[in-house]
Amino acid sequence: MARIVTNTSAITSYKNYSRANLGMASSAEKLASGLRINRASDDPAGLAISEMMRGQIKAANMKIENNANQNSAINTADGYLQSVSDILGRMEELATEYADPTKTTTDKANLSAEFTALQTQITSIGNATFNGQNLWTVVGATAPTSGASIDDVSSVESEITSNSTLRGTLGATQSGLNYELVGLENYSENLAAAEGRIRNTDMAKEATTFSKFQILSQSALAMVGQANAMSQSVLRLLG
Repeated sequence: MARIVTNTSAITSYKNYSRANLGMASSAEKLASGLRINRASDDPAGLAISEMMRGQIKAANMKIENNANQNSAINTADGYLQSVSDILGRMEELATEYADPTKTTTDKANLSAEFTALQTQITSIGNATFNGQNLWTVVGATAPTSGASIDDVSSVESEITSNSTLRGTLGATQSGLNYELVGLENYSENLAAAEGRIRNTDMAKEATTFSKFQILSQSALAMVGQANAMSQSVLRLLG
């Protein structure tokens, strides 16, 4: 009695069809998600590198935030020091006027009262806070105070010099922070771009891959049909 052998052509074609469909599904997922790596099995080594880079990016971004906070604190401090400069300028005027021998006792008392009030303002500035902390501790500077005497103009001039020096020091610190910020931003951007190349889908390349698997799937399916048709023809011939 005649025996029909296994239809190996149909089986092979179906295997090719299944593989093409799996490839097409994987490609479609990458196109839909925008990610080349959707699970660890897609690229274990690439995923590990990507995760490490993401940690480094987060750390860099936190440093950028810290830098911005420090800049804000220094800007605030410099604003206060500008006020101190204005106050000391007025105190110098008062001390100079106080030295005028034509001033009466009452005049000098009035000048002295204003001088003392201005010193109180400087003390208040020395107690300024930033995010709940002493501002001057945050920026690493000595808090402004005034121990000048109205009958000693040079003592006021000395405080003016100290205030100007402090502003210069904070300005230099801020300049360093700005250079650091540029470096951190470049580092974060370049790292993010490198991580994206590892994890993200190359849309043009993946679209080509999807089309390839689609064509292979259609071709394999056609071959399955053809192999089955040939098998049916043989069966009919054999009656």
